[in-house]
Amino acid sequence: MFPCTARSTCRFVLLRSKVVTSLWSYCQVAIGIYLPPGTREDLAVEYRFLIVEDSLLVAMDIEDAIQRSGHDVVGIAPDMTVALNYTRETDIAFVDVRLADGETGPEIARALAEYGIVVIMITGNPGLVAPDASGILGVMPKPLTDEASMDLIQFAVDRKNGRPGTPPARLRLFH
Repeated sequence: MFPCTARSTCRFVLLRSKVVTSLWSYCQVAIGIYLPPGTREDLAVEYRFLIVEDSLLVAMDIEDAIQRSGHDVVGIAPDMTVALNYTRETDIAFVDVRLADGETGPEIARALAEYGIVVIMITGNPGLVAPDASGILGVMPKPLTDEASMDLIQFAVDRKNGRPGTPPARLRLFH
């Protein structure tokens, strides 16, 4: 059995294991922690994220936060052409406004939403996103702190699961 000495160790073991239930039970007993209802299911499910961002450093920061949350990044797209190639593989997308091919972010976001993808805009230009933008859940201004990134990821996962979730403080919701 895996020795769990800290909550993060248990979380890592759980996220990388196919035997989530038995390992989770072991970890709960070993260190006496408890997760609220609904959290356990999130640990067992890995969602596929698409990052639509032309700044590689920003995209890598977001990618790191997503992976630390136990989810997969299917791709980093710098423009519309690349982004739309990922529609069948994506559950959740974070989309910037200004990309390598211009201010195409809102158009990309609407197209992704038509495939049932949860879309949140992350941009340094939140005023460029219309509040009535079809299919866009909301807009989060850059820069993102690590805590804001993790909160945003959890909120997007909650919404994908049909739960209301707790939006990060700086997220402006549309729907």
